[in-house]
Amino acid sequence: MSTHAVDWHGSFAVIITPFTRDGEIDEDGYRGVVDLVIEAGCHGLISAGSTGEFFLMTDDERRRVFSIAVDQAAGRIPVLAGTSATRTEDVVSLTRYAAEIGCDGAMVLPPIYIGLDERETVEFYSRVAGESGLPIMLYNSPLAVMTELPARLVERLADIDNVVAIKDSSLDMQQMSDLIRLCGDEIRVFVGTEDLLLPAVAMGAVGAVAMVPQVVGNMAVELYEAAASGDLGLARELHKKIARVYEIFNVGSGYIAIKESMNMLGKPGGFSRPPMLPFTDEQRSELREILEDVGLTVV
Repeated sequence: MSTHAVDWHGSFAVIITPFTRDGEIDEDGYRGVVDLVIEAGCHGLISAGSTGEFFLMTDDERRRVFSIAVDQAAGRIPVLAGTSATRTEDVVSLTRYAAEIGCDGAMVLPPIYIGLDERETVEFYSRVAGESGLPIMLYNSPLAVMTELPARLVERLADIDNVVAIKDSSLDMQQMSDLIRLCGDEIRVFVGTEDLLLPAVAMGAVGAVAMVPQVVGNMAVELYEAAASGDLGLARELHKKIARVYEIFNVGSGYIAIKESMNMLGKPGGFSRPPMLPFTDEQRSELREILEDVGLTVV
């Protein structure tokens, strides 16, 4: 499918799912996160992606947060549903639901845990895209699943109707270069971490699908805009700050680091669920140092 089928670009936030201390979905907090990233200027959001801890939620809970996100966004920016799972039937079911309630697309990993060959991967995405009718963002995350999406395979997947974009979290700039060269005229190529946004956009990526807008606010959007407009001085300055922010993921579990950082900044981060654990006082002290170092005000 042509890139002209969607106009996705810029800073897409993969939002957290705030839970209460008792492990329930905090709907008010979730609505607050949706507003937070929209007010920061984000160009889109993903509900129940990896940062949204979909792996700790039931399918019914995922459907619920899809619905909340669509309702709260109210058409202000595109809402994509994270519909990844292991069984093809589950992915199709979640993606169909996302289409029915008005999501603008779905972000889909290859089947979790199973290592597929190229033929199986093409069949999987063909079924999900064909049976759901929703625009699909491929999600390449070799660190998370056993199936990698190299550029030559993505070139084949780009021929599938409704496949319109890819989030590449390989952390490999050669892979990014190959994706843009081979597929950039067919699908929209996003980098999966903001600390690699500047070089990715310089090569032709259309933006980032990542995590930190809900922590740093407009800074992540400004980085994209500076890089896209060619303001290298500002882009480099912001890149250094974002790269420093990414050190929060060295403190502890990345998903908790986002929530703990948000809580420290007075934002609705909430809690997680087992086996995730809250940070220790020592870990929070490390977070505080990083956040204050880039000029964020810790409450």
